[in-house]
Amino acid sequence: MTLREFIGDLEYKKIRCGLQVDAITGYFKNRRYCTDITIALGIEPVHGTDASIEYHFNTDKNAKPTLLEDGSVDFFHLNVVNDCKAGDELATLTPADPGQYGMTVLGEKVKPRNVKVKQLKFGHDIKLSEDKLHIYSEVNGHVELAGEQVFVSNVLEVENVDTATGNVEYNGSVKVNGNVATNFEVKATGDIEIKGVVEGARIEAGGNIVIVRGNNGMGKAELIAGGNIISKFLENTKVEAGGRSRENPSPPRRWAPIWARTPLSRSAPTPRRSRNT
Repeated sequence: MTLREFIGDLEYKKIRCGLQVDAITGYFKNRRYCTDITIALGIEPVHGTDASIEYHFNTDKNAKPTLLEDGSVDFFHLNVVNDCKAGDELATLTPADPGQYGMTVLGEKVKPRNVKVKQLKFGHDIKLSEDKLHIYSEVNGHVELAGEQVFVSNVLEVENVDTATGNVEYNGSVKVNGNVATNFEVKATGDIEIKGVVEGARIEAGGNIVIVRGNNGMGKAELIAGGNIISKFLENTKVEAGGRSRENPSPPRRWAPIWARTPLSRSAPTPRRSRNT
């Protein structure tokens, strides 16, 4: 068989991709019998990579106490709130790489493996970049991941403030659906609304403080508000509203009254000056 006949035979068998011309011509110039010779090579497919999303905040919702130097743990500072500011980047998308097709020696395409495609999912007050690869917060507040969707809000809502959350310090308003446990702190630049009871805790708000079921200070609680303080009852608590208290009698620029009122009261409550109760 001549070289031309061999090439014709390959064409007849439809072997047309990846012909090893040098190896074929070299064999016919110097025939070596009982030796394997590669006459054609297919092209392996290049497998791509899945899309991935990098979140620039802590997505682990399991609160972990801080281990102190003396071996004890601090349950008051758990850092479960992810603060964010307007303009902060929240997540980055790395698009999927589909890879490249391969080819058999017969010229048939070989598909690379399928890759997972993702996109950034988000709620209100979040801006998507023009290339759709980045998202940014448009407000000051906190960010969290629910499922695969990123949410930003300037109102932080928690069930209770206790060992599950640690102290809460927030740049915005805070809503507590339950109670605030003894020795814990809630501090916010906006309003603080607590639907349960406050027991021996420190509450500080730049705006108003509302405690629906009342406050039992146990002689160590503090309520400090830049606006009004409204509570069903106040007991054994240091109360300071509008920047004025008995411990700090200097006149404020704006006096904010403190009211203790019950849900059954139909008339407007009578304002009282801040005092130690």
